[in-house]
Amino acid sequence: MNRLPIKVTYAIMATIELARHDRSTPLHAKTIATRQGIPARFIEQILQGLKQAGIVRSLRGAQGGYSLVQDPNEITLAELVNSMNAAETPISTTNGSTGKGEARGAANMILSNIWAQVQEAEQAVLRVISLQSLVEQHQKLESQRSLMYHI
Repeated sequence: MNRLPIKVTYAIMATIELARHDRSTPLHAKTIATRQGIPARFIEQILQGLKQAGIVRSLRGAQGGYSLVQDPNEITLAELVNSMNAAETPISTTNGSTGKGEARGAANMILSNIWAQVQEAEQAVLRVISLQSLVEQHQKLESQRSLMYHI
């Protein structure tokens, strides 16, 4: 039903790359972008959002870059999605001033309640998926892809 915004997809791919990398040494933003096919003009914005959410840390300087704050098993897909969607506004529950009266207000309330349930169900699913499981899926896909080239 819902598709993830591209900034969320980029954040997931960036964190997968960071999780695959040795956590003791930071990874340059340009390296993350190149390896994951993320446009260079977006990578810094994505990493800043992840940093503000407390998912990654940065280190300045020639040996600097980005690394995960926590173990990939402790980071959920919900955290990643929510870190990029924090600025978006929720669905409105107010009755517009169109003069349509109580019928429109009731419809808005019903739909708002349904969308709240959908969002809660979505969050429940996202909370049980760890970054580590995404890394494992990514590695499996890469190994299948490399086998295809050898046929």
